[in-house]
Amino acid sequence: MLSEFDPRWTPDELLAQYNLSLAQTALFDATEVRVRSSDPKAVVSAVKRLRLMYEVRKTDAGREVVVTGPDALFQRTRRYGTAFARLLRSVATAGDWRLVATIDDRGTDREMTLTSDDVSVPGVDPMAEPGFDSGVEADFAARFRGLDLDWSLVREPEPLETGTSVMIPDFAFDYVHADFRVFFEIMGFWTPEYVEKKLGQLADVEDVELVVAVDESLGVGEDIAARDHRAVPYAGSVRVKDVVDVLRDYESDLVADAASSLPAELAPDDDVVTLSDLAAARGVSVDALDDVVFPDHELVGRTLVRPGVLDALAEEVEAGMSLSAVEAALDDRGLDDASAVLSRLGYRVEWEGLTGGTVREK
Repeated sequence: MLSEFDPRWTPDELLAQYNLSLAQTALFDATEVRVRSSDPKAVVSAVKRLRLMYEVRKTDAGREVVVTGPDALFQRTRRYGTAFARLLRSVATAGDWRLVATIDDRGTDREMTLTSDDVSVPGVDPMAEPGFDSGVEADFAARFRGLDLDWSLVREPEPLETGTSVMIPDFAFDYVHADFRVFFEIMGFWTPEYVEKKLGQLADVEDVELVVAVDESLGVGEDIAARDHRAVPYAGSVRVKDVVDVLRDYESDLVADAASSLPAELAPDDDVVTLSDLAAARGVSVDALDDVVFPDHELVGRTLVRPGVLDALAEEVEAGMSLSAVEAALDDRGLDDASAVLSRLGYRVEWEGLTGGTVREK
């Protein structure tokens, strides 16, 4: 005999789940879906995770994401219906959305329209972190993020206008010392129709800095360069060094601009300050400080130190001291590069295996 029942859903949630299931069932026979959403980036993220294909179009009602599957380039197919059904869960988590699906009803195309008033997702979070379109993208992102650069990698940045349509680049690089962004698109091997469409987008894209890594088998590197974009050819995988070299070119100009805004001389208030801390306080890179003169400080390693601090250390440090004792004295004064300071004072370290070292005169 049933004495207690803990329902999974309330009556309203059960009805919402039932409506969602009916809509998903109808999408099993869909050949294409078109989505307008208050959160188009989330829709694109879900599309990528499901390994579907998409195109973002500008319409009078706003941006519309047109979703199909890879095989749709070659033939009309219903094989992506299950993925479309899963996509609906992510679409329905937005505050305001509209989905129009083309349904293959035994050979007859019918149209189904759903809105945020029709379907909701009770107690279900949207799909998580988007996947990558290809292993080439995933491999590049993993290797780039492992580098210590003055650029941060952004996945799926804001859409760019391309005439009457828009495109969402694969990545963007943000320079950490200035408000400057470089967009990055990886153009892999696909059909001639895809290549022609992509070249059309690149020709009409709004005026931004755009770098395109292009599969060299496509033979369109010169076409991309002719559209005033930087082309980086690749075979198999994108060489991170090739992309970093392009970013270095941008960085050189940015450093020069930042350096031109600095005075010829700087006199920091601190007795001891690292170049990196001073650069951060000025909102520039360390390289921008190369030609600046510091009349009140001496550069020891990568740290600016007042002569008085060095004089005090010269009185305190002597040959025969343990390295640990010297490091403690340096730490009290905010210095952490013992090797550079000892060299400036005329000392070296005589190492004693793994147990430490002793300070000796050079």
